[in-house]
Amino acid sequence: MKLPKNFGGQSMGNMMAQAQEAMARAQNLDAELAEERFDVDKNGVKCTFNGLGELQSLKIDKSVVDPDDLELLEDMIVAAVKDGFAKATESRDSKVKEIMPNVPGLDKLGF
Repeated sequence: MKLPKNFGGQSMGNMMAQAQEAMARAQNLDAELAEERFDVDKNGVKCTFNGLGELQSLKIDKSVVDPDDLELLEDMIVAAVKDGFAKATESRDSKVKEIMPNVPGLDKLGF
């Protein structure tokens, strides 16, 4: 059986080079994301996330603390944390998509 002309040649080399470039960018991505900061200020609850989605700080304004209604405070904290995590995740996903289109066939793997 004869293989098609240029099978495994230039196009395969280009694919490998693109895959290696994408891997190098991906390896640096975590360090880059760890340095990013996303601040959320929601109803007196302030939180900061890094680009990896990790909570870095949480501050609560004294004016929103009602000892008789801790459930409301808990809900406000959850809402602020959800927003911060969503911002960080959106940024990370956007950066991953910048890398992935350069790797042929990865879109078929669900990335």
